[in-house]
Amino acid sequence: MSQEGRQREVREKTQQLLRGSLKHVRAAALAAALVPLAAVAVTPAVAQQFSSGGAVPSPCDFTTSGGFVLTDSGKEANFGAHGGCKKDGFWGHLNYVDHATGYHVDSIEIIGYLTPSPGSNIRDICGTARTNNPSEPQPVLFRVRLIDNGEPGVADQFGIRLSTGYAVTTRLLNAGMGGGGNVQLHGPNPSTTGPSPAPGEQTMCGGVGEP
Repeated sequence: MSQEGRQREVREKTQQLLRGSLKHVRAAALAAALVPLAAVAVTPAVAQQFSSGGAVPSPCDFTTSGGFVLTDSGKEANFGAHGGCKKDGFWGHLNYVDHATGYHVDSIEIIGYLTPSPGSNIRDICGTARTNNPSEPQPVLFRVRLIDNGEPGVADQFGIRLSTGYAVTTRLLNAGMGGGGNVQLHGPNPSTTGPSPAPGEQTMCGGVGEP
């Protein structure tokens, strides 16, 4: 199958999955299966050092998401990301594929969930992950930004930054043209309790700055 045909298949199947109940997990998982895990060149760089004063939401909650954004190259990058507080800890998963290069990021552990502004609709998920670039030390640190701007998701946003220097700045799903997926911020419930005392931003994100 040609690259163009492969991308068309990913796009069509992603849209089908986004209409399903497991849209936030399955969209990126499918993308990862369709893209060969080949070595890709990512320019090494020091992670952006930035302190936003972000903190664990209080009361804590959780966020789910799935879809794609257009990278600076104009190619699609699929993601499935979810995270939050759960039973005095953090919970979630990230699966991300940049179709411009085939670069794949798959989380190992979620070590932080925070908002840069209390009361806002912005949530960051931080953790450790594996990539398919053998030249990168493993694991890497990641920070994902999710912004829920209401339904049906046209104005929702996603961004990602890694400790390697790889970054896609926070932007509208599918450039705001619709059909790019959805970010859903869910309210607190009895199980969404975070660690006590709550860790700080540096501990949760390891110095990886905002996407």
